Amino acid sequence: MRKKTFVFLVLLTLFAVSPHQAMGALSKGDEREVALGKKVCEQVEKKWERVTDPVLVARLAVILQKILPEARKPFPYEVRLIREKQPNAFSLPGGFIYFTTGMLDFAKSDAELASVMAHEMIHAENSHGMIQSARNERLSLLALAVAVASRGETAAMIMANIAQVAILNAYGRDLEKEADLGALRILHASGFPVAAAVTVMERLAEEQLKHPYVNPGVFMDHPEIPERIGYMVKFIRDSGWALHRKEPLHLLRISIEPQGDRLVMTVDGKDAWRGPVDQKVRALMEEVKRGLDQSLQMELMSNEIEVRPDGKSRVLRVGQKAIARESDLPAGMDPLDVLSENLRKALIEAQRVHPMGHYLL
Repeated sequence: MRKKTFVFLVLLTLFAVSPHQAMGALSKGDEREVALGKKVCEQVEKKWERVTDPVLVARLAVILQKILPEARKPFPYEVRLIREKQPNAFSLPGGFIYFTTGMLDFAKSDAELASVMAHEMIHAENSHGMIQSARNERLSLLALAVAVASRGETAAMIMANIAQVAILNAYGRDLEKEADLGALRILHASGFPVAAAVTVMERLAEEQLKHPYVNPGVFMDHPEIPERIGYMVKFIRDSGWALHRKEPLHLLRISIEPQGDRLVMTVDGKDAWRGPVDQKVRALMEEVKRGLDQSLQMELMSNEIEVRPDGKSRVLRVGQKAIARESDLPAGMDPLDVLSENLRKALIEAQRVHPMGHYLL
């Protein structure tokens, strides 16, 4: 019942008027891009099976609706899913975006999917496929448009080139960088963690180290992946935005729950701190959790988690923040040294799961 309700709500959302539709009518040039995109869609769907599973399609549709207000062209944006194990996504002229089932498996979160979708949205709204195809054919954009409109063998060759550029993500360095940084703007404005654009790229870099000859699909290395990660991280920091990898990776997640007569704080499902079931213990753990949610980040070094003297008591510090004082612990609580050691173990394990955050920078 929940699944049916979810899909029904998504369909209602899709038929609602979104902010980008209020920007005005398409220009003649944009209309031509939409018409061209529809023709190339036919070619794509002759090669790959289109997946219509309502749950999978609804997941992508919901993400699209969240980022759609940041689109700068009133294209009839649509995300389609095709069956292909290789993680990939690409956009065609006019705002038609394709995801492979492999990309759904590869992404760790909706935030990572949003980062890929935003990247493809920038390619579409900035006509990168048309620009790159014109470069490949050594034509002006106007000459390219005339060639496509002419029909016949030349038009078919041009459309094949546009499809190849899109599917292989064979864009020039300038176009790829424009899409990378534009995607960060969309993520931030849409409320998604901008770190998602970094984590998904870092994991692909790890895959390429394991399998040097893997087809990089959506992450075609023009420019090389480490370079792309570098300029994205710089852009995020220069913009004053938080770079917290744990959010899109769903790591270092803290919860508090009773286990028999003990109240237990866990990090990624493993016990980290225990105390008696008591209101004071619960209040202290909730306060410590709030501090750790903010300060326990993937970007820390393990030696930045420590218990050290502070006046007449000892204090657990995580990064720059004081998390808990020894003198405030109720009777029966594990010592702060136990929590500190378990937090270090949790951090090391999270960094083992996603090692490229430290390896590349």
